[in-house]
Amino acid sequence: MISFFSYEEGSILVRLLIAHCLTDFLLQPGHWVESKRKNIWKSKYLWYHGLLTGIVAWLLLWDFSDWWLVVVITTSHICIDGLKIQIGKKINTKKDHELLLFTIDQLLHIIVIVLLWMQLINGWNKINSLIHHYLPDYRILLILLGYVIVTNPVGFFIYFITKRWTSDLNLEDSLKDAGRWIGILERILIITFIFINQYAGIGFLITAKSLLRLIDRPESILGFQKPFSARKHTEYVLIGTFLSYALAIITGLSINWLLHFNPQK
Repeated sequence: MISFFSYEEGSILVRLLIAHCLTDFLLQPGHWVESKRKNIWKSKYLWYHGLLTGIVAWLLLWDFSDWWLVVVITTSHICIDGLKIQIGKKINTKKDHELLLFTIDQLLHIIVIVLLWMQLINGWNKINSLIHHYLPDYRILLILLGYVIVTNPVGFFIYFITKRWTSDLNLEDSLKDAGRWIGILERILIITFIFINQYAGIGFLITAKSLLRLIDRPESILGFQKPFSARKHTEYVLIGTFLSYALAIITGLSINWLLHFNPQK
């Protein structure tokens, strides 16, 4: 089995990520954030924050010959944060965009960290051999296929089956796409439990979802709230849930069987 990095080399990446998490989330006071949002490039705290990020990373590495890290991390952090705030102001920082901007911001920071780590451990020469070793790996590809199947493909299948009943329900009070994401997440958890042979976790998911659905849509009778869901809505949820669980379990068991299948026997 090819190892891309040693424990010592891996610890460098972990330390860089710790430095990022500390400075981006724990060591950044609220008034720094507000000042950055208000003044962007003119805010001294934007520059303080970037410099602090570089210095903390440098200290955690404890290799003072890598002084150039402070320069690269500081510069990149200031540029990424400043551009994120500037773009956010131009699109009026709508809630729909906040998560996207935050995700892109964090991904860019992590990409910079990984690239710096690659430079520190001279990992560029290892990439080619690593790709050629793992890309054709049958087991990894099968597991990846399982996760891909239980996301949107299974979701579309469930949607087409349950579509006939949606017209009988009032789903206006539901959060937009909430049911879709709940289904994707639960199927990912189910197939993960199957891959690691923890079938008890599936039972826990079923129990937890049943308790949450118990008072999902209370009906009012004579001024009192009825502590049970409307019948049509409950039936709709049960059909969708059982379909979701069944397809995820079938997919997981099929992938598991293929993982242990030996064509030479």
